[in-house]
Amino acid sequence: MIMSKALFLEPHYGDIAWSCSGLVAQNRQDSIIVSIFPPKRKHYRIQFKGIKYRRKKREEIKFSNLLSVEIIYLKYKSAFLRGRNLEDLFDKILNPAEEEQVLQLREYLSDLIRKRDVSEVYCPMAQRNQIDHLIVKKAVAGLKQIDFDIYYYEDFPNFLPVSRKLQVSTGLKAIKVDISEVIEEKIQGILQYESLVEPYFKSKEILVVLIRKTPFETFWKEDI
Repeated sequence: MIMSKALFLEPHYGDIAWSCSGLVAQNRQDSIIVSIFPPKRKHYRIQFKGIKYRRKKREEIKFSNLLSVEIIYLKYKSAFLRGRNLEDLFDKILNPAEEEQVLQLREYLSDLIRKRDVSEVYCPMAQRNQIDHLIVKKAVAGLKQIDFDIYYYEDFPNFLPVSRKLQVSTGLKAIKVDISEVIEEKIQGILQYESLVEPYFKSKEILVVLIRKTPFETFWKEDI
């Protein structure tokens, strides 16, 4: 992929690092990340006395500094802060307030794409219908696509075993990007997110081996 300006949409902190950091590293000067539902101090102070909030913000900043990439933080409330329970996080049906979020986000993105001369937009596929991911996908789906292309990234990192992934829509065409030249930068970028590594991998070494075995990232585009 050859980009002029690329816009990477990140529902939650770490999403772009885990799924797209190789492509970002290849095009760091022309990449913009928009963090749509960033960590909120209120939520984490209530549950964790602020520890995880501060940690997550530090991790995102370290990633941004490592790859010298711009991150724009929006102020939308994530599902928990909107009052959804854990069992309601995966839902195809948006409530009226969330439908309004879709419209607001779409207007913001449309304006940003125009002002920053964006040629490619990278959006979560929302395979599991995680509600925040779905809001972002719906906002992007309604954009008037004139001078830019839309690509979808999988909600599961490319290096995870196939058994842990979900099926991809048959209406999408896979585009595999070789990131072997920046694989070490991808590894270091992901390792900045220690709060995400610890719950899912027994050790950093296991994670690094998995990433090195998969020196590519897969993106999906509508097969027109």
